[in-house]
Amino acid sequence: MLETNPHLTNWVPVAVPMDRWFLWPAPFNYWPAALGPATGMFIFFFKFYDALSNWSAPGSYVMSARRAREEFPQMDADRMKYVVVFYEGAHNDARTNLAIAMTAAQHGACVANYAKVDGIVFDDKGMAVGAKILDMASEGSKPFEVKAKKIIYAGGPFTDGLRQLSEGEKTKPVVNGSGGTHIVLPPYYCPRHLGMVDMSTSRGSFLFFLPWEGYTLVGTTDVKTKPDLHHEVPEDEIQYLVNECEKYLSPSLRVRRKDVMSAWYGIRPLAADPNATGQSDASRDHLISYNKDTDITFVSGGKWTTWREMAEDTVDHILRKNKDLKAKATPTVSLKTPLVGTGKTEFFPEGWNEALAIKLSQHYDVAYDIAQHLVRNYGTRAAEVLEYAPAESVKGSRSGLYKHYPRLYEGAAATTGYPYLEAEVLYAMDKEYAVSPVDILARRTRLAFLNSTAARLALPRVVELMGEKLGWDDARRRAEYEKADRLLNMDFAGPVANKSNAYLRAACAADVKEVFDRIDAKKQGALSREGIESASQELGFPVHGEALDKAMKDMDHHKTGKITFPEFLAWWNSSDESEAFRTKFQHDRTQGRYTPERD
Repeated sequence: MLETNPHLTNWVPVAVPMDRWFLWPAPFNYWPAALGPATGMFIFFFKFYDALSNWSAPGSYVMSARRAREEFPQMDADRMKYVVVFYEGAHNDARTNLAIAMTAAQHGACVANYAKVDGIVFDDKGMAVGAKILDMASEGSKPFEVKAKKIIYAGGPFTDGLRQLSEGEKTKPVVNGSGGTHIVLPPYYCPRHLGMVDMSTSRGSFLFFLPWEGYTLVGTTDVKTKPDLHHEVPEDEIQYLVNECEKYLSPSLRVRRKDVMSAWYGIRPLAADPNATGQSDASRDHLISYNKDTDITFVSGGKWTTWREMAEDTVDHILRKNKDLKAKATPTVSLKTPLVGTGKTEFFPEGWNEALAIKLSQHYDVAYDIAQHLVRNYGTRAAEVLEYAPAESVKGSRSGLYKHYPRLYEGAAATTGYPYLEAEVLYAMDKEYAVSPVDILARRTRLAFLNSTAARLALPRVVELMGEKLGWDDARRRAEYEKADRLLNMDFAGPVANKSNAYLRAACAADVKEVFDRIDAKKQGALSREGIESASQELGFPVHGEALDKAMKDMDHHKTGKITFPEFLAWWNSSDESEAFRTKFQHDRTQGRYTPERD
């Protein structure tokens, strides 16, 4: 990936803090790893990790606590024994996906989005020979047939839904969804050149804390889930990630729930082969399965780093079973084929290189941060994007150093906000198959993933630009706005917590302190029974009546009738109390006796 689409990928050094000589519970559920920090086991482990990539990644190394304080000032380096740093690859996944599709189209593939498979076409022997397709982007469209010699289901977590079209609704599911929540925090929580990973969270899983698209990405959680296209982000998972962030950060740097600029939920398919004849088929990173009754093959599982290998393995799997097709096949060229944005263009005849942003900035008098953004997202096609900016919309900047190209979200002033341009909306409609506002805000630009509030503020302008280009009347514009607003609210959370379906009461200290101080308006340093009741209400888990009496008794160690902040925080986040609350609320909800109280 780093070779075929370098503009969308990069190496990220990731710090592994060692704050103890002995770790328990043991990482990876491997008890010798508990002695990893003391024995240097992790240092050798990451050298072995380097070797797995055939040394293509920069080498891992050890950093002293003193140097960690300089390189990662947000880290609580005073507690660290030392830090191990290794390298991982990062990329802009939505645009990588787009680049793959556009490169395929460039080489002759017929590509269509919003094309729903509505049914499978069979011959008189029951073998699949095509599919019925429905254009979901056009109202009132009718299904049409597409014939094919072979059919592959590559539906990710939705593979079982496709299988039901050809094998019946009672088909045994083979794909389990693994759901993960991610949150985005402001850039000041993480250096731009170094990330961090907690290899032993309170759940015993990994937690990455990484620079991504100019901000701080934290994730992920890992829970079993039923695959669906739009999934509300669980508030408990957001709160869990916020709470875990404090583990290795400096005590002076408190992550707050309202610092979450955006949050989203992703699903990864974990598949088992229903047609397997042995254990070998079930042990692969990705799964390829052939159904001899329908002549359909499906591929599922895998990960981004193996996307090309998955495609090659699937094609090879089909060719081995079809001599006629194999006779026509040629060796794969995908290993040597650069993705769209890497090859030579009229403006960049030399192809991709790290100096493209300088040339773009100088030629178009565009601010360097804008030039960097365009090159990192569009590669050698960045100049084409700027050509879509209407000449009358390009103004001189306040400083006079460069031209100002209208942005989707300006922020408080014309020089602030996000680097996404209005010209990108026009380019995406013409060149990148974008047909809806959410396409623009989430899958062409990444604004919704970085700041869900900014995405909603930019939505009216996106609808306006698309409406002008596509000829939408007022009714269509209103309908597109309402649909996009509904999807953004469903798929992305923001700085305001929604506790209506939450069970995790534990909150980060900064959030509890903010509520406590707001209720303690007279700065007495303590709250009465009524104040505690109000605090519980604001924190999303109201306590009343006998439950409140018991809570006061548990907290009021000095029998003063007043509760200090340390007493309240310790009680609020105590594991026993949180578990009692989760059990009680779960039982009440099951019995239909609990309705969340809201202002």
